[in-house]
Amino acid sequence: MEGTVTDTAALPLSAATVVLLQEKDSVLVSFTLTHQDGKFVLKKVAAGSFILQITYLGFQNFSKKISLPFEGGNYDFGAIKLLPVSANLDEVVVKAEHIPIVFKKDTIEYNAAAFKTQPNAVVEDLLKKLPGVEVDREGNIKAQGKTVERVLVDGKEFFGNDPKIATKNLPADAVGKVQVFDKKSEMAEFTGIEDGKKEKTINLALKEGKKKGYFGNVSGGYGSDSRYEGKANINHFGKKIQLSGIGMLNNINEQGFSINDYLNFMGGLQNMMSGGGGGGLKLSLGGEGGVPLNLGKTDGILTTFAGGLNFNYDFNKKTKLRSSYFYNRIKTDIERTATRQNLLDDRSFNSEEKDGRFSQNTNHRLNFTLRHEIDSFQNIILRSTIGFNEALLRSLNETKTFNAENALENTGLRNNHSAGDNFNLTSNLIYRRRFHKKGRAFVADLSFGSINADRKAALGSINNFLLQDDNEREFSDTLQQRQTLANDETDFGVNLSYTEPIGKRKYLEINYARQNFSNESVKDFFDVFPNAEPRELFNAALSNHYQRDYTYNRAGLNFKLNGKKSNLTTGLSLQDSKLEGEILSQEVSLRKDFFNVLPSLRWNYDIAASRNLSFDYETTVREPSLEQLQPVVDNSDPLNTFTGNPELRPEYRHNFKLNFMSFDQFSFTNIFVSLDAIYTNNKITNSRNLDSLFRQNIQPVNVDGDFILNGYLSFGTPLKLIKSRININTNLSYNHGILLVNNVENKTDRVITSVDVSIENRKKEVVDIAVGAKLSHNTTKYSVSKNLNQTFLNQTYYADFALQFGKTWSLGSSMDYALYSGESFGSSREIPIWKASLSKFILKNKRGQFKFSVFDLLDKNVGINRNSELNYIEEERIRSLGRYFMFGFSYSLSGFGGNNSPGIDIQVRQR
Repeated sequence: MEGTVTDTAALPLSAATVVLLQEKDSVLVSFTLTHQDGKFVLKKVAAGSFILQITYLGFQNFSKKISLPFEGGNYDFGAIKLLPVSANLDEVVVKAEHIPIVFKKDTIEYNAAAFKTQPNAVVEDLLKKLPGVEVDREGNIKAQGKTVERVLVDGKEFFGNDPKIATKNLPADAVGKVQVFDKKSEMAEFTGIEDGKKEKTINLALKEGKKKGYFGNVSGGYGSDSRYEGKANINHFGKKIQLSGIGMLNNINEQGFSINDYLNFMGGLQNMMSGGGGGGLKLSLGGEGGVPLNLGKTDGILTTFAGGLNFNYDFNKKTKLRSSYFYNRIKTDIERTATRQNLLDDRSFNSEEKDGRFSQNTNHRLNFTLRHEIDSFQNIILRSTIGFNEALLRSLNETKTFNAENALENTGLRNNHSAGDNFNLTSNLIYRRRFHKKGRAFVADLSFGSINADRKAALGSINNFLLQDDNEREFSDTLQQRQTLANDETDFGVNLSYTEPIGKRKYLEINYARQNFSNESVKDFFDVFPNAEPRELFNAALSNHYQRDYTYNRAGLNFKLNGKKSNLTTGLSLQDSKLEGEILSQEVSLRKDFFNVLPSLRWNYDIAASRNLSFDYETTVREPSLEQLQPVVDNSDPLNTFTGNPELRPEYRHNFKLNFMSFDQFSFTNIFVSLDAIYTNNKITNSRNLDSLFRQNIQPVNVDGDFILNGYLSFGTPLKLIKSRININTNLSYNHGILLVNNVENKTDRVITSVDVSIENRKKEVVDIAVGAKLSHNTTKYSVSKNLNQTFLNQTYYADFALQFGKTWSLGSSMDYALYSGESFGSSREIPIWKASLSKFILKNKRGQFKFSVFDLLDKNVGINRNSELNYIEEERIRSLGRYFMFGFSYSLSGFGGNNSPGIDIQVRQR
């Protein structure tokens, strides 16, 4: 099937949209764009009755019914002339078929009705069927080769900035159009001056009928071992109001809607110290140190209850409110064992750890943005986030330490109990003003933030030491403590910017910023003696009352050049910083001044409509945290203590980013390449010192010459021969750092390379299948301890399969097969995880669905994490959720007024 598309003057029209639809339901069969000469070809079309549609911006749509008597039959349309759209009167055009795809200047618009999805499908299922859009196994979205960073609903924010909340909860049948575009920054939209900052964005335009009532979905299930899950969402959208509620509860390790919605801290004073003992992910009260729990994985046993409300309201054309509220409660049971090889200067020692931990965390978060347009030249915006967190942690930890000859050196038993709460507030008030002269603009941004945290903990510890050089004489020490912490953080600042045009497409920006950060921390440690009087004594050596103030003034000048295809912003800022600290309990003061020159450059070049090259360079200053500065010992883990360093200097970072993106609209081939580099002077790293009993003390220090390089390549293209698509993602990470152990400087070079290759079929109406493999290779080399160089390989092979049959039946299955090599860890591991489900649709319009599912059919699930850091390698094994069966039911909710006929497309055109 072929032809040529021209205008009335017989000139070829390049990149016109050509689609072939089934005549009976207008569902998309095939799709292409015309080439430079206006020609198009649709290959391997099955026999049947079809509708050919051709669309091009500024021309009337072309539509023709055709019939092919046999598969692969050729149909030559010859020259097809499109008529221009006249612009005299409003015309209402009623069509009995869908126009699946329309390419506009900067937007690709998909008609959702032309892409068939199953009943009760969510938006994520719809996106998987759109040409040029990809959704990976974790729900991350790419459009035209770039990661989608924002999903809007009818042009409005939906539960903040997390795209997955909309795509995993909104029903697909509520969406009329899917619009994909590059959203400019708010500043660029307001001033009209390009700054090179764009976000790949998807807007879900709802069907008109879905704005007059309510829609949503409710589901629940119960299974073996008392496993349960429940999930619900309900939505109501109107011209002025957008109201949505979502909720879930389960004990099958489904962790809510997004990791961003969970609290950022959890008990145990030892967990606040960045670089304290123990492994795992570290989150914090203020961004440093914290929670030894990887919330991004499903290790352990999790019970979750979460819910949220999104409320958007347009008071009038000038005043608009965007708001959302989240509630999360997560309980986690973890049973963990870990083996670690720790690096010394030219030798190593080993440690083993057993850990039992229960935590309960509750989080409330309220976000709102109020916008008011004073007039056509000025507006004001108020943004605020308010959060309240409560945390409870109970843990029992056993450790053993062995020397290089594998002889036992010490053992430890620690019992921790902690509870705390945290209130935080961030707020920005922004005033923007543009003037009659294009490009002249003034912006003022006032910011305020506050964190108030209180925490109480009880620590019990018994440590035994075996003196190998003294006829294996053994001694022990015990510790019982009550610990309290009160921490208050406040920051406020102002950012001012004035932009003046200085020539054609040239602008000069003058900016000034003032920021104040203030921290006050009170730690009170009490030694507890249960069988003595007094029962407890204040420990002045470990307690501390500390105050820190960090202030900077920054003034800068930026030059901006906006071309037709490229834009450039380059500038220079001067920053004067003051760091003042006072240990009130010891009457010791700290005063330091820093002056930095901060150059920057941002360049963006649009090579073609879907091809882009950009380069960013900026310098930043990162000040030490309060915990890193306090010269007080934290002994929450007596075998791994932490001491702050008041002599720390701020880090000075050079950040480089180079990105290239290409998307071919004719072949649907995408290439994305990125290269990031960070070079840091005065890098804050941890210096470790071990005594003869293998007790470790950690202290942050400054080093120079830390270098990080990250490279990423993503490639995807259709494989027409087998009617599928291949995606290849590769990563390269290199880190050159300095490791300090017992004052010996050991330079390290760490390289991690990974490749992920997957193949999936393109037509997914009946069968949806994807297979792939991911390999990750890790190498670490040392300048001093060359005999301790490390290397290991991890492999994961996966497959996903879905089959629709018998009109109302659906079968799904997935397999993940992980292989962990024995290099550097002594033994290899193999973990196959197999999931399967069978579904049956019932009721009118298939609103009901019964589902029987099985998790971990082979009952092999074990949480294994292998970590390689600059000074150790570690393998964790965590008891995880095993095999269970579940029977569930879901129901699609809807209650609408008015007609919502699916086969009619009504458009209003300007004549």
